[in-house]
Amino acid sequence: MAEKMYVCGYKHCLHFGEKVSGNESVIIGKRHYHIDCAKLRKDIKECADLYMEKIEDKTIYPAAVKIISNLIFSSRVPVEYIKNSIKKSQLYYSSKPVMVLYGIRKMFYTEMQKELENRR
Repeated sequence: MAEKMYVCGYKHCLHFGEKVSGNESVIIGKRHYHIDCAKLRKDIKECADLYMEKIEDKTIYPAAVKIISNLIFSSRVPVEYIKNSIKKSQLYYSSKPVMVLYGIRKMFYTEMQKELENRR
């Protein structure tokens, strides 16, 4: 009998609509995900949760998730860089973290520019 195939439940699927087999999928809730799509989803949620730890207004959680997703998919900022930046800002500003998440994009591009100049 053939394996059952599922459509990945992740909005930004990394496999461009490729179906995932039942035994290779990760099930979250009732949706099936590719392994790396589920990991990326979990990483984005961790970044948003880390950011929201020090924020009093919890209603901005969906906006934080959307901004972090935009940083990853549109601006190509690595997830680990975002996570480390939020952690570093929480250590430096113990009372409040980076308030503007898009500032992380500028920090990343500035560091990449310096790295390129040092290579020349």
